[in-house]
Amino acid sequence: MCFQIHTVITSRTQTVTRRRPRMANANNLRTLSTSSTTSITFPIGLWNCQSAVNKADFITAIAKHSGLSLLALTETWIKPEDTATPAALSNNCTFSHSPRISGRGGGTGLLIPNDWKFKQLAPSCNNTAFEFHAVTVIYPVKTHVVVIYRPPGHLGLFLEELDTLLSSFPEDGTPLVVLGDFNIHLEKPQAADFNNLTASFDLKRVPTSATHKSEQPPGQQPVWVQERSFH
Repeated sequence: MCFQIHTVITSRTQTVTRRRPRMANANNLRTLSTSSTTSITFPIGLWNCQSAVNKADFITAIAKHSGLSLLALTETWIKPEDTATPAALSNNCTFSHSPRISGRGGGTGLLIPNDWKFKQLAPSCNNTAFEFHAVTVIYPVKTHVVVIYRPPGHLGLFLEELDTLLSSFPEDGTPLVVLGDFNIHLEKPQAADFNNLTASFDLKRVPTSATHKSEQPPGQQPVWVQERSFH
């Protein structure tokens, strides 16, 4: 970075007999701005809770005991008209969620600290193969967080709809975290297209433990993080 410093130029004469000592002008000093990058890390978790309706106190206690900043929930089983369960889950935190509109079961959500700032993202399309809940955290670090639940069964339009969802996030350097209960055995050959899709979005799989007791490793590995720094 350059700054203009005013100077005065005079012609040197031959009669100069005494050289004045060089003096520093403090007014010419400038503070140079430096760019610094501070990495921020925070623990997150995913739990297929198979009904949060009667477990609100237990769920919030687990999040606090585990020291989690974000706890994603799948199969919350919260109905659209149920306001009591979300209120109970918002004890000492904020619970943001998307219930299954019709039928039984389903539902996804996130427990978020009260001092975090975020906005919920509206669905960009009508999915038929999976449910999801998405937010953009604005403070303390901007990042997109998506929670996905795909019921067991044939993939159907899952890959196409997932591609559409992931493509809806702008490529502006904001990290993307995807947490999901996909009911896909990721080590089997039929999961190749799914693995290729996540890789095409620079998503790196993070090994995790089972999300519920009936899950057998190495089945679901439900957390993917885009390979970008959190700043």
